[in-house]
Amino acid sequence: MYRLIYYGCSYGLLGSILMIYTIKIDSTIILDLRFLAVTIVCLYAGMVSAIIAACIIGVMRLLLFGITASGIIGAATIIVMALLSGWTVRLPYRPFIRFQLMNSISLLCVFFSLSFLFKDIKHAATIIIYLLPASFIGGCLVYLVGRYIYVSRVTTSQHKELSKMFSVMVQNAKTGTMIETPEREVAVINQTFCDMFDIPEPPNQYIGLESNQLFLSHAPMLKDPARFLKTVESTVYSKESIVDEEITFINGKIYARDYIPIYEGHVYIGHYWEYRDITEKKKAECDLRKANKKLEMLSMKDGLTGLNNRRSLDKQLEIEWEYARKEKEPLSFLLFDIDYFKAYNDTYGHIQGDECLKEVANIAKSVVFDESAFVARYGGEEFGILLPRANQYEAKRTGRNRISVYSHHKEADSNV
Repeated sequence: MYRLIYYGCSYGLLGSILMIYTIKIDSTIILDLRFLAVTIVCLYAGMVSAIIAACIIGVMRLLLFGITASGIIGAATIIVMALLSGWTVRLPYRPFIRFQLMNSISLLCVFFSLSFLFKDIKHAATIIIYLLPASFIGGCLVYLVGRYIYVSRVTTSQHKELSKMFSVMVQNAKTGTMIETPEREVAVINQTFCDMFDIPEPPNQYIGLESNQLFLSHAPMLKDPARFLKTVESTVYSKESIVDEEITFINGKIYARDYIPIYEGHVYIGHYWEYRDITEKKKAECDLRKANKKLEMLSMKDGLTGLNNRRSLDKQLEIEWEYARKEKEPLSFLLFDIDYFKAYNDTYGHIQGDECLKEVANIAKSVVFDESAFVARYGGEEFGILLPRANQYEAKRTGRNRISVYSHHKEADSNV
């Protein structure tokens, strides 16, 4: 409502000013374009503003030129114009068409007023004919000026709203944000940015300062300050966007940095920096990698004996076979089992049977001296030893060593 009153008063003042540059037809009758102020405010602010403007113009008509019959008719006519313009402005036409319709209706009102005052329609029509070009040309000029003011006001209002929304969004963002001018001066900086870089002062104290000094003063917080500063300079120079560049701090925190060069059309107008704390995310990723590695290792090991299992043996055999084929190297594989294991297991029980399997696994590992050898539990009481680059004689020697060690253990422990 305040806005409607403001526009009504403003254009009422405009109409009053137009009366100063009026054409006197006789001692009491004047002619001017004051109605254009009513029609233009009605077009962009509505009927209420138009009526307020009309009332002000009517009162000023009486104050400036006296309370006469023509003055009263003129004041009443301008109010009628406002009411008719308020009805016309609702028609579903383009703004310029509606404005010219209101202009034409206002001229008709002037015509009827002059006809009533002169008691002569022809004389009134002659005056209107002279007034018509001035009304149309003046109306066009008033429309253009009014349109410019209206669009400018709307645009300014939108910019203010967007600026306010952007400011609130940046200040409440959970990411550290800083926007620089092309000259590297701080234009926007939020509290999160200050918190992330341990800046004690409020953000508004850094507006207008050189951002490079800000980076220099806080670079020692990083593990590699020289690389950080060099990256900032090279990024600004190249004006190429970066995403998720990791920055590690001395205290163990890890930030992801984004950079976006800001363009308006083809004109470069600034730099946008955004920092996100990804310390917890990186820790979770590290823990997940460790867990996956552990799971993978467990999936390749035999749970009872600790040896490689059948799955890992098959995978390793495929790798070594391909290598031996390409390099024309020998490859040997020993497969052995425990004689009478079922009878032993049935006699002494599963617990003792498991101990027997563990003992044989340890023997199998002890007889292998080549680090490239691959010892695995093949399944049940069967075991395998993969010997890369070992010929049949070396494989036989390993087998005999196994038998010899096993015999020694058998003599030392009668339970095996």
